[in-house]
Formats: sequence, C-alpha cells, structure tokens
Amino acid sequence: MKAHIFIIITLFLSGCASWPDEGQGGWAEKYQNYPLSDEQIDNNFAQPQDVVRSEFEHLVLKLELLKSQDIKACMPAQLLKAQIYENRIRRLITANMWEDAEHDLLIHYHGLNQLTNHFDTVQKLTNCAVSATSKPTLFSVKKQVSDLLNSDNQFAFKEFEITPKYAVRLAQAADLTKQLNSISILLVGHTDSVGELNSNYELALKRAETVKHWLVVYGVPMQSITTLTQGSLKPYSEQTQTNSVRHSDRRVEAIVLDANNKNLQDNKAKALVSWTKIIKSKQE
Repeated sequence: MKAHIFIIITLFLSGCASWPDEGQGGWAEKYQNYPLSDEQIDNNFAQPQDVVRSEFEHLVLKLELLKSQDIKACMPAQLLKAQIYENRIRRLITANMWEDAEHDLLIHYHGLNQLTNHFDTVQKLTNCAVSATSKPTLFSVKKQVSDLLNSDNQFAFKEFEITPKYAVRLAQAADLTKQLNSISILLVGHTDSVGELNSNYELALKRAETVKHWLVVYGVPMQSITTLTQGSLKPYSEQTQTNSVRHSDRRVEAIVLDANNKNLQDNKAKALVSWTKIIKSKQE
C-alpha cells in the first residue's frame, strides 16, 4: 500500500504536468528580467487603490454616455438602479473600503454592459430615445480614449511588451470606442536615443504593433488602426538625457481621429507622408 502511494506521489510530482517548449507560451517568458528596479515596479504595477479609482472613473463615463443617449426615456428604472449602485461604490471609495469597492465594481461593470446591450435592442425596436449622442459627448469620449492610450504607455529598455498597467488603459480605451460610430487611431512608436538608428526604428514599430494587437484583442477593428515608427527621432522631452527622461521616450503615441471626417483623414495622410520622408532621409 505504501509503495502504491509513493508511486502515485512520484508520478504527480514529475510526470503529470506538461509544459510548453521554449518560445511557445508560459507566463515565465514574459517576466525574465527580474529583479525589477524601483522605477520598473512603480511604472509597471499600479496600486490596487489606483486601479479601483481608474475603473470607477471609466464606468462613470460609460453611464454618462448612456444618459446622453437618452436612456432615461427608454429604461428609467434600470438607469436609476445603475445610478444607485454608482453612488454606493463612490461611498465605499470615500471610506477607503477598497475590497468592497472592487467587488461592487465587478458587478457594476457587468451590469452596465448588460444595460448597454438591452438599451441598444430597445432603442432599435421602439425608437424610444429622442436623439443620438451629442457632439460634445462624442468629443469627450474621443478625448478620454486619447488620454487613456497616452497614459502609462512607457516601455522597458529594449522591450516591446506592454506593462500590466498599460494593459488596463488599453482595455478601457477599447471599451469606450464601442460607443463611437467610427474611429481611426494612429499609433506612433518611439524609442530613447540609445542604440542604432535602424534598430530603434524596428523596435519602435514593434511597440506600436504590440499596442495595435492588444486593442484588436479588446475589440477595436483592425482596419481602424494604423501603425508608424519614428524611432528616436522625436524625443518626449528636450531635457538632458536621464533615466527618467529616456523612460518617457520609450512610448507609443496615439492620435485619435474621426474616420468619417475627410479633412482629418487628409491631414492623417499628409502626416504619414511627412514622417515617412523624415525616416527615409535619416536612413540615407
């Protein structure tokens, strides 16, 4: 009997788990550069309180968008319920009850998604809402998307993988784009001044492509995203190159445009041509 137990334990410890080959998966491949510096820890991982506040602000904006679309005319009771839940979470945050706030945020998130889907269905069937989203609200959504895409968007040295903190921003930005009929996003990759020019062009493009990849994963149409590289041509700051300045240079800049506005599309095309000429001249 003891021998059988020993064999079972041995098999469990040594032969019951299969691990992917190198380069084919596994969380360990994402985190090979330990130990992290204090700067990396501060920039890559948000504090739980910051995550709760950020997600709460995101959901407040989502509810404001629904109200601007006249959801009250179609689903007044459901709107009131969502507002009550929002106020409950606000009180929890004010009282620094972070675990309770995080729990209620998850419920509120799924509730708002359901409410949005139901509102779309009811609106199409009954035309209950008076008007579509107003221009000022659309502008505020685009600004919020731009702010999210351009915050916490720095990369580690010689790396093109996004940080967990930036992943949250990308998910929030992608969620807001679903409120817009059309959107066009230009992603411009940057590096610091360290390294060869051509290598920096390639690294910066990989960073832009990585951000595009995650936006598509989170639901943004692939055809609405354009990527470009500027390498180290456009530093974030003209200050003396310090570690913090170089960290800010390792970024992806996002420009949010209206896909239906021809003038903006023309400006986008001109910008692409201009940047391409600069890169070619530098390479020559």
